[in-house]
Order: sequence, then structure tokens, then C-alpha cells
Amino acid sequence: MVTVRVRTKGLQQFISQTENVIKALDEGVLTDELLKKTVRRAKYRGPRDKGNLVSGIQGTKTGRHSFKIICEVTNKRGDPYPAYLEEGTRFIRVGTPENPRAIRSTSGKTAFLPYISWAAWKTAQEVDKIFKDKILKYYS
Repeated sequence: MVTVRVRTKGLQQFISQTENVIKALDEGVLTDELLKKTVRRAKYRGPRDKGNLVSGIQGTKTGRHSFKIICEVTNKRGDPYPAYLEEGTRFIRVGTPENPRAIRSTSGKTAFLPYISWAAWKTAQEVDKIFKDKILKYYS
């Protein structure tokens, strides 16, 4: 008869670290990072004339695992123009989040139409990488 004895080491440490990961996820650490990255991207690729639209892009958490991006600015006539640039009109052509229409802003910077939904789509493509960067560090 052959008997093999196996002993595990570090299981309690692994369990403790996993509890820390679960706690961080419950506190919304991943959501905070996704929000921050999405807002930053939307501001970077948003159309820029005088900078009012870009400075009006705001992100707020709506729950531990959700957020929304808002851009509420108006032009000189009082029209809320961010929706026109995000959703398009018969005069303003926009692409899709996956394939946005690239334009040159009056500032000379490349901008995307739509800019907010593109930023959300682009960030969603990198969730795995963001998770590894922000959450897996609890295991080191």
C-alpha cells in the first residue's frame, strides 16, 4: 500500500486576500476606475471649440456597480448641443461607438462623434485589463 500525504500552505492567506478582493469590489473600486477612465476618454475625444463641451462632461456613480456620464452645456442660443454631437442630426453625421466618425475640432484636435458612447465602448473593451491592474494587486 502506498500512502501520499499532501499538505497545503498559504490557503488561509489566499482566503484572506480573496475576502479583500470581494470587499474592494463591493466598495466599487472597479466601478470607480471604469468611471474615471470613461470620463477621461470622453473629454479627450470630445469635440473642442472653446472647451465648454469638454469641461461639461461629468461622471457620477449611481450605485456601487453603476455610473452615468452627463454633459449638460448649452450654446449661445441656449440649445443643449451635446446631444446633437453624440446622437447626430440630419445635418450632423455621427458614427457608431464601435466605428465613430473622426473629425478635426476647431482646436485642431481629432475628435469622435459620438464621443461619450465611444468612450464607454472603448473602456468596456479593456475591463479585463483594468480588473487585473486594480483588483489582482490584492493577491500580491
